[in-house]
Amino acid sequence: MRASQVGSQLGTIRGPSAIADIWFAWVGAHAADVEAFSRAYLSDDENARLPSYRVREAAERYVVTRSLVRIVLSEHLGVAPRDIRVRRTDTGKPIVTDGVHFNVTHSGDLILLALSETRPVGVDVERRRQVDRVLALTQRWLTESEQSDLGALNAAGMTESDAFLKIWSLKEARLKALGVGIAGAARATLDTVDVYPLDDLLQTISHEGSEPGYVGALAFA
Repeated sequence: MRASQVGSQLGTIRGPSAIADIWFAWVGAHAADVEAFSRAYLSDDENARLPSYRVREAAERYVVTRSLVRIVLSEHLGVAPRDIRVRRTDTGKPIVTDGVHFNVTHSGDLILLALSETRPVGVDVERRRQVDRVLALTQRWLTESEQSDLGALNAAGMTESDAFLKIWSLKEARLKALGVGIAGAARATLDTVDVYPLDDLLQTISHEGSEPGYVGALAFA
């Protein structure tokens, strides 16, 4: 099974010194394939973790995400999907082998996967939604520069929630490229990371139902 049967390539991001391909999949489109996917593509360790997902939707997202990652990497590396060895760095970022960088994200029903041969990559997607306590979140997690950018988006007419999600996706992509979580943001040097909004690409995809749209970003470390 090729990745196009699980997801599709969304596009390619080209920076001055890096390039990444981006893939996407809708979880709901493969709800009926979960058992087949888990048998065909997931590793023994991944299948062993599957029963820990008590909510059906969470289990489906897990299986479809891991299947997309393994199939795309399989086509790239020439290794059977179940045989790909995924390790984690000390900070928890998944890695496969030197010279191949990948990162995955999900929100709502959408999964994104970024793959790069040139530099470590991070990707984030956020389903557009009402965000509670934007001011408190902004003061707690955003840098002064990010707060300034948020204010500029508000002044330009973007809603408080949309502006926060846009800035948040840029921040998350940078942090994921560096291989650190939000808890490590204070120690991260974010201005060394190249970041690219994915909003235009995300507007080109749609899904059955009432999806309100997505914003996202990709970053190279």
